[in-house]
Amino acid sequence: MSLISKKRRIVMHSEELIDASDAELVVIALAGNTQAFDVLVNRYRRAMLTVAQQIVRNAADAEDVVQDAFLRAFEALPQLTDLNRFGAWLHSITRNRALRYYKNASRYQPQEDMEPYLNTVSDTSATDPAQIVESELTQQGIRDAIQSLPADYQAVIELYYWAEMPQQRMAEFLSLPLTTVKWRLRKAKELLKTILEKRGYGEDV
Repeated sequence: MSLISKKRRIVMHSEELIDASDAELVVIALAGNTQAFDVLVNRYRRAMLTVAQQIVRNAADAEDVVQDAFLRAFEALPQLTDLNRFGAWLHSITRNRALRYYKNASRYQPQEDMEPYLNTVSDTSATDPAQIVESELTQQGIRDAIQSLPADYQAVIELYYWAEMPQQRMAEFLSLPLTTVKWRLRKAKELLKTILEKRGYGEDV
């Protein structure tokens, strides 16, 4: 089935948009179906927030960066030449907008709440004050440990854990071979485990 035929089928049955590929969604969006771009927004929003957060170090600013990046992407969509590289193209836009935002801020912004992008590592239903404090300290320790990783490892482990992005989509988003993503993720986990154990967090983290 051709891409255009697929487009017509999905336009008629909008519930199938969620299962469409990035390339198909781009074609449909360019044809005037804004729901297709909404699917792309939902598909990549968490990953973009993770990328923006890495640079601007501020949750509210990261939200602004992502909104700006999506607007830029929508406006520039007709200029995308390789539809199969939409994720990598979006990653580049997000990173460039975040760097510009950070540069224009003219000073380092202290890191604020990262909980929207971080999976809770302890039982969030705990009511014991000691357990709550321990959980918060553990989360802070994990954040610090991840940010001490080399940039390449930090990128993949943040997308994997915080954005919950599948490895195949991660490869597309970062414009890397899948084998490279798997290798970096494995090494990142090993390094993170070593760092946390050296800092006294034990094997349960």
